Amino acid sequence: AKPDSSEEQRSQGYRKTGDLVVIALGDSIEDFEQFATLDVEGIGELIGYRLVQLTDKVNVPHEIIHLIGQGPAAHVAGVAARQYTRKTGHKLRRITGLDPSKQYAQPENKLSGLSRGDAEFVDAIHTSAYGMGVQKRLADVDFYPNGPASGVPGADNVVEASMRATRYFAESVRPGNERNFPAVGASSYSEYKENHGYGKRAYMGIGTNYDVRGDYILQ
Repeated sequence: AKPDSSEEQRSQGYRKTGDLVVIALGDSIEDFEQFATLDVEGIGELIGYRLVQLTDKVNVPHEIIHLIGQGPAAHVAGVAARQYTRKTGHKLRRITGLDPSKQYAQPENKLSGLSRGDAEFVDAIHTSAYGMGVQKRLADVDFYPNGPASGVPGADNVVEASMRATRYFAESVRPGNERNFPAVGASSYSEYKENHGYGKRAYMGIGTNYDVRGDYILQ
């Protein structure tokens, strides 16, 4: 992977905290057609099958498996986790969706993509909810830096805004940074502003408490 790729950013953090297996689906989605026609179901089911092999043959306990996917790969992670559960009867420990993308070219009336319940705990960071990402709540806890918006401060376009979710998460993985992104429970950005940033607190990133539920906003 390139030094500034999403896989490399996450890997650099995890190398400091424990073991890591990276399944690279490519550094980026280069055009709309590739993005729109990504076989989320097929790729996810294949990865789910490989995870079954990993736990069966290499004795990796499913309780420690944490899937992380950015953009369309967040939905691939959801499918992979459901496939794993179908084959084993067990749920993976955690899935983190980094700005889960809108989905295109999906069969009608077919369950697809990331959703709460796919793992014991599912969290999502939305940095371009009105851009490349989705607006709706997907996870047990959904974080919205700058509130549900098309981007975040410092991002010049929707692609860069989407990738900010990966940067935030990668920063949180580094030892000592687990609480770098405190967020407050709020159903909208206006509610967050009305409460002046006060309310129930949770930390976005690797240190998110597994008991947290709902929507959280931070600036």
